[in-house]
Amino acid sequence: MFYEINLLISPALGEDDAISFVGKLREDLQIHGKIDGEAKPERIKLAYPISDQNDAWLYFFNLRIEDEEIDKKEVLDAVEKTLKESGNVLRSLFIKKETKSKKEKKKRVPKSLESTAKKKEDIEKIDEKLEEMLGE
Repeated sequence: MFYEINLLISPALGEDDAISFVGKLREDLQIHGKIDGEAKPERIKLAYPISDQNDAWLYFFNLRIEDEEIDKKEVLDAVEKTLKESGNVLRSLFIKKETKSKKEKKKRVPKSLESTAKKKEDIEKIDEKLEEMLGE
C-alpha cells in the first residue's frame, strides 16, 4: 500500500535546516515503512496564510507499507504524531494510492450477435405495423 505524504514545513527554517529536518524525519519514518519517490524541499508562496506564514517549504514523499500484518491506521497515526511533535510542520496531507499491479483492467464485452438480430426483427415488426396503420 502506498501513501503519498505532503508537508508544508515552517519557513522559519533555512534551506539547510529544512533539509536536515527532512533527513531526520525520513529516518524516523523508515521505522514504519519504505520511503521512496521523495523530492528536495522547495520554498513556495502560499495561497493564503497558515499560522501567520505566507510561504513554506513543500516536501512530499511516498511511504510504502508492505507488511500486510501491520495495521495501517496505527502507522499513519504514528506518522502524524511524529509530525506534530516536531513543531515545524504547518500542514500535512496523506493520500492513499493503490498499486497499479492490483488494479484490474475492465475488459470490453463485444455486442452479441443475438441482440443485433433481435433489434432487426423489432424494427421489421415496427415497419409492418406502420404500413398497416398508414394503409399502404
